[in-house]
Amino acid sequence: MTELKVLAIIQGRTGSSRLPGKVLRQIGTEPMLGRVITRVSRARTVDQVVVATTVDPGDDPIASFCQERSIPCFRGNVFDVLDRYYQAALHFGADVIVRVTADCPMIDPVEIDRVVNVYLEGGYDFVTNRLPPPSTRTSPIGMDVEVCGMDALTLAWQNASEGFEREHVMPYLYDTRGRFRVKVVEHEPSLGHLRFTVDTPEDLALANAIYAAFDNRDDFSLVELLEMNARHPEWQAGVAQVRHKHLYEVDTRAQSASQSLEAEAPREITTGQPKTTHSCPLCGQPTARVFHELNSFGFTTRYYQCHACGFVFQDAAESQAANPDFYAETYRKIYQDSPEPTAKDLRQQSLRAADQLNYLRQTGIPAPRRILDVGASSGLLLEHLRDGFHAEVVGVEPGDAYRAIAAGKGLRMAASLEQLLAEKPARFDMVTLMHVLEHLNEPLKTLVLIRERLLENDGHLFVEVPNLYAHDSFELAHLGAFSRHSLTEMLRQAGYDVVASRAHGYPRSNTLKLYIAALAVPTRTPGALKPVHREKHVALKRNLGMFWRKLLTRLLPRATWLPLED
Repeated sequence: MTELKVLAIIQGRTGSSRLPGKVLRQIGTEPMLGRVITRVSRARTVDQVVVATTVDPGDDPIASFCQERSIPCFRGNVFDVLDRYYQAALHFGADVIVRVTADCPMIDPVEIDRVVNVYLEGGYDFVTNRLPPPSTRTSPIGMDVEVCGMDALTLAWQNASEGFEREHVMPYLYDTRGRFRVKVVEHEPSLGHLRFTVDTPEDLALANAIYAAFDNRDDFSLVELLEMNARHPEWQAGVAQVRHKHLYEVDTRAQSASQSLEAEAPREITTGQPKTTHSCPLCGQPTARVFHELNSFGFTTRYYQCHACGFVFQDAAESQAANPDFYAETYRKIYQDSPEPTAKDLRQQSLRAADQLNYLRQTGIPAPRRILDVGASSGLLLEHLRDGFHAEVVGVEPGDAYRAIAAGKGLRMAASLEQLLAEKPARFDMVTLMHVLEHLNEPLKTLVLIRERLLENDGHLFVEVPNLYAHDSFELAHLGAFSRHSLTEMLRQAGYDVVASRAHGYPRSNTLKLYIAALAVPTRTPGALKPVHREKHVALKRNLGMFWRKLLTRLLPRATWLPLED
């Protein structure tokens, strides 16, 4: 079984309504955010700690603070905190998400471990040590821990529509009884009346008093804190009148932003069908509109364009091609009338493989010693890379017949990335995805997984996809339609820097730029993630590109299209 990555995400911004700039206020000798990071990092169950702040320029000091401390920082939506969490979890390849807020400088790592372990051992979708008012709590305010899996967070991100669900991140998982498997880890005796969070000047004064009592130590436990608190009855008396925020309360600024987004988003009339937002696989925004619709291999295939970033995609919830069994059982049959490779298919693979090897040599990169090809088909590219670089090669191919052919050549093959990861392979100097990314249900998550788990820090990722502006790429199996812009943005969002790229038509055309290839490396400057840059005039560029394709085909048919057969 693949080991789960537990990611603690600390949310914080400077624009607090009751105590502006609180996350960077001093508590003793350290800013509050530093206190929280230090204490969360001590939790034994947590694999990585990141800070999730916003893209608002006012939160630049938070990003700078994290950069100075070498703490990973993700910058996302200002008021849609659920989206910020989802995008951060996706970016860092999380399997399990631990939610902590940056205003809990006394949070106990033992308490974090207690809640996480219940999640890991209990088969729940969501585990917490408290639910907000109006629910009754038994753990102290300021020890709040929420834990869920990536699948549950994704469903919340896709479906949560109420303002409080977006602002408070996880209410969608617990506010409706029976929707998910929920566990509240109670504290005995009840300590829900105690307050150790920072949301007001009174809270900040208490936090400073607590750290002063512990001589600015940051390793005191909840047990020690409770003992010290019992000796200082004035502490709780000083914050007794502070009201804790109710579940259904939202920042009025968030409410306005939500209403504005709702007004801009496309509305879809359905008849007894679940509501869908067609969230963008690149930027995550639920603002997509229908871009193109066709019948492909007997299936209605609908493409959407993201209003926020311009990316064109199919909604995986609607597409037959997103079915896990599609590539193992159906793909080759409907595209080639056979599960076995045809002579034409093998010819094209061979020509492509030789060209791709030649291009990689031209870039001047060091010869890779270990290469992984995802979507390896019958292994022709692997053979070229193995012989050309004298490298050890491994392939991933879901198609049973193609994988068997590659394995018959002595190539090491896996049926999926999950299967390969379960084998705990050594990292690779190069990972290739040739005409694979457009087929993936979650391309961004896959790219992050490769960077986090499979690629060496100084390794190279080599990707090629059909070009939206030159390739007749709208078809059932293509869940994403990439331009050079959107491919670069997706790689950047996944934590890569593009070091070389090309547009070409080989082996099908000398004149049409049918394909886009990018060579990328894990980013050398980790830090705050920037928003996705919007691509403009996508529809116009698509129409012009396809017009140019038709014109060249009519005027220069022999020069435009090259035969694949000898």
